Amino acid sequence: MISRFRIAGAACAVSACLSASAALVGSFDVGSGAKTATLQFDFENGNTWLATVRWDGSLNGFQALQMITGGVPGGQLQFQSFSFGKFVTGIGVGSDWQYGEGDLWPVENWWHYWTAEPATDWTSSMIGAEDRVLQDGSRDAWVFGSSAAPAVIPGPGAAVLAGLWCARGRRRRSGSAIVST
Repeated sequence: MISRFRIAGAACAVSACLSASAALVGSFDVGSGAKTATLQFDFENGNTWLATVRWDGSLNGFQALQMITGGVPGGQLQFQSFSFGKFVTGIGVGSDWQYGEGDLWPVENWWHYWTAEPATDWTSSMIGAEDRVLQDGSRDAWVFGSSAAPAVIPGPGAAVLAGLWCARGRRRRSGSAIVST
């Protein structure tokens, strides 16, 4: 007999997997070459887009952003140039578009830049995208309207694994006995 806790746990796990992956609106592949990096865009409405950039030679984070916004449907990029570098103010991917300069209350209405290398956690970048030299396997993220880390995008098998875990049978140890005195 399946316990109520197991049914509730299965429902919660499947629901969490489905709702987390539902935020992924689409993914794109741009460029060509032996090296790859992934850029993630988290919009304020909850939509997330992923783009894989392929290149040879050297590429910085801003060049990768330009490749994506210039090579995907609905791609748009706005920025301001300063002596210290570029300040990204607007990004569009697909049907999503966000613009902000950090000038409205609460002062989160701007694109937060996050970086990670393979097998590392996200870190809020302390340098601009122009100064970040991408390595094979690098991950960059642009998050609008929140200082929270980029959204977690589960792999395609996450829901299947959750379902298998919940459906597993109860294991019993052989050779154990309860003795009452």
